Amino acid sequence: MRLLTLGLGVLLCAVSFAQGKIVVNNDEWTLSNTGYSNAPDADRFARNVASWFTGGGSGNFLAYTNNFGLAGSQLANTMANAGHTWTVSTAGVLNLALMQNYNAVFLGGYYTNIVIADLIQYVQNGGNVYLAGGTGAGGAVAEANFWNPFLNAFGLDFAPRYNGIGGNIAINSPHPIFAGVSQLYQNNGNSVSDLQPLNPNNEVLVSLQGQGLYAVYVPEPASMLALGVGLAGLLGLRRRK
Repeated sequence: MRLLTLGLGVLLCAVSFAQGKIVVNNDEWTLSNTGYSNAPDADRFARNVASWFTGGGSGNFLAYTNNFGLAGSQLANTMANAGHTWTVSTAGVLNLALMQNYNAVFLGGYYTNIVIADLIQYVQNGGNVYLAGGTGAGGAVAEANFWNPFLNAFGLDFAPRYNGIGGNIAINSPHPIFAGVSQLYQNNGNSVSDLQPLNPNNEVLVSLQGQGLYAVYVPEPASMLALGVGLAGLLGLRRRK
């Protein structure tokens, strides 16, 4: 009986701490007003990301930055029109207590008062993160160095140099965040790498000239299924005994 109780406890803990999702964009121009003007699919992309984070429902989102890539009027209008609450603010410390008030946080180009350890825990606890690189804030090396402790925890990495890729980039990916999206604008970002190519949780979705432009992290449900099968085996063993 103790073995069964322990097994059920493990399953309940795993369900309670289901991890969240991450979208990584190598550049910040995509969702800026300029990005919208150059590639109208930016509206659809923003809607898709928000929907992917919430599972299709309305969300409460925080853009913790003063960077133009996430503070523009077009993106704010997209979120409002889709039924989401959209807040752009750098007030307070971005710690776990603050992040837990939101379904997702959008980051990029602002490094002050961000607690990286809490950001990692936020995702581990089910929170979602959109992160844009290529902002020029502090330079490519500083940008990568600040964000990589977070990204590396989930198998991803920003390059410490800008890739020089700009203009409207063709999007060819079946991932839900790109549904109905044929091209997106960017201007010189931090390329994204997958540090664990065999891990299905983290994946670079769009690349150009060997440079990763968009990547995601999402927990693989198969691991939960395997845990459930294992506990079912424990139940059967208990009955046979």
